[in-house]
Amino acid sequence: MPDVIDLAGAAAQQRNPDTGLRSVAALRESIEKLEAAHVSSALRAGWSWSRIARALGVSKQAAHKKHADRPRRALSDVETHQLAVAPPARRAVSLARHEADSCYAEAMDTEHLLLGLLRQGEGPAAEALASLDLSLAGVRDQVVAFAEIPRRRRSARRRAARLPVSRRGREALEQAMREVVRLGDRRLGPEHLLLAVLRDENAGSVRVLAGLGLSPRTVEDALESRLG
Repeated sequence: MPDVIDLAGAAAQQRNPDTGLRSVAALRESIEKLEAAHVSSALRAGWSWSRIARALGVSKQAAHKKHADRPRRALSDVETHQLAVAPPARRAVSLARHEADSCYAEAMDTEHLLLGLLRQGEGPAAEALASLDLSLAGVRDQVVAFAEIPRRRRSARRRAARLPVSRRGREALEQAMREVVRLGDRRLGPEHLLLAVLRDENAGSVRVLAGLGLSPRTVEDALESRLG
């Protein structure tokens, strides 16, 4: 799962402008959340706006305008770890790697994330998928049918944990972070991963769902009904 370090590394790469710009955008969002948390901490510690502004390298007026409504109460563990990934989401990604490995794929992709969410089996994302009569076996069969490389054994099989992430897979993980920000949540959960794999109409996850007669809008509606 990408964090600030991973995003910074991706943003520094100049080979692929699309990946680089997406990484810059996600990194900017992450840094904004970290800045907000540190400003709250400074205010609780009694820092003046002048001192905060000097630390940020901006004017006192700019700092005050941006953070005047920042809460000064003590933050919970979740709030102080703005970029935390919930354990069910970590498990879903781990299961996705195993699904990719079992399909003898060369990299974990969005369709494998969909399988990982189904296997994870608890919470709004899994409930939404189950409500649409999606079975793990049925989606697996569809993933194999849509795979660009047929199911086959690699000459040198890697451990699932070392399986690389495809370009679209990494973009989906970064999009999941944007979904956290969009929804105003504090932790990245399976529901954010599910939303992320629906956003790219050319992604394998969307093609697999289409093969099963489901549109991204239908899946998102089912998820929203569980999220309230």
